[in-house]
Amino acid sequence: MSIGGNLRTMPFADLLQWISQSRKTGTLVVDGETFSKRVYFRDGSVVAAASDNPKEFLSYYLVGWGFVDEDELQELLDMQERHGTMLGELLVIVGRLTREELQHILEVKTGEAIYDLFVWKEGDFRFLDNILPAKRFQPLNLAVDMLVLEGVRRSDEWERIRTVIPEGSWIPKLIRAVEVKSLGPDELAILREINGKNSVERIALNCRTPEFFVANFVFQGLKHGLFQLLPPQEADTEIPGFSQGSWRVLLKTGERLVEQDQLLEAWDRARELRTKYGDQAEIAELATALEKKIEEVLAERDLVNEAVPELAIPPAELPNLSCSPEEGFVLSRVNGSYNLGQVLQLLPGSEIEKRLLVDALVRRGVLRLRLPGEEEGSQAG
Repeated sequence: MSIGGNLRTMPFADLLQWISQSRKTGTLVVDGETFSKRVYFRDGSVVAAASDNPKEFLSYYLVGWGFVDEDELQELLDMQERHGTMLGELLVIVGRLTREELQHILEVKTGEAIYDLFVWKEGDFRFLDNILPAKRFQPLNLAVDMLVLEGVRRSDEWERIRTVIPEGSWIPKLIRAVEVKSLGPDELAILREINGKNSVERIALNCRTPEFFVANFVFQGLKHGLFQLLPPQEADTEIPGFSQGSWRVLLKTGERLVEQDQLLEAWDRARELRTKYGDQAEIAELATALEKKIEEVLAERDLVNEAVPELAIPPAELPNLSCSPEEGFVLSRVNGSYNLGQVLQLLPGSEIEKRLLVDALVRRGVLRLRLPGEEEGSQAG
């Protein structure tokens, strides 16, 4: 069963608790104004999270926390593409991370992506029952009740903090002596990074700690007159984890995927280019050219609205089928009588993305399209 709604009417904390108490397995998709996120559950516990916010990618923490530099990351991404190994696992294999360090980074990355959802005032959501990503990931086992407690606490604190510290790019400066004896090790580490030049975000990265803890420490210091808050010096669009060469790899990969007739995957690369480098005109133009090429190839396909999608595999094979949450959503709406136009109306997302999704399922041999005038074929199996 798939359910959906908006966070305006069902707050994120209530949504998490419903999933946990129902011991659900599946994918929670939340589409916000700027970013989309997916939270994966197994038996009511969180096992992973994904986001299209570049600051919630694994590479952001790997580079920002100083485990690898941009060039090393690029080499590792190339190795990952060649060997099909998970990036985290690859870092352990080459000795850049211990398994304990990898586990900690994944827990922080997952937690931060989820805690951010507690401050979202609205966003369309849908829960896809028993659908998990086809792509391999290292599962965690995070208890929802602890996530809710921390998320609610943070959302209340963030509301107060943001009235004083608008963004992580603002810079704290020490203006009075601090009684260091009253500070713990983590607070001392933050204090050492406050030099009138480092932003709140940079301090958090240098201390390998979530930005919330630095922002809260600075907020408390501002209340006691210990710090002065300086505005951002210059707009810095560089995000840790994205080297100058990364966009070239994305573009090259997207072009190769088009040649291999993997249009949906190519479209994902074009979107990634826009997300990471959309502020750079030259790269945005290249992303547009890639999207146009994908649309031209797709236009040659028989994806007419009057065609009727039918299963091309036995229904008994569906539970074992490796598919994305979006693909699972499409398959759950195919009954052999709705035509393609009617099915597409039920799906979220842009028209091109929905058609690419159906095309991918047809190319994989999971669906077939019965064109107008063709006799109805018997369902597979």
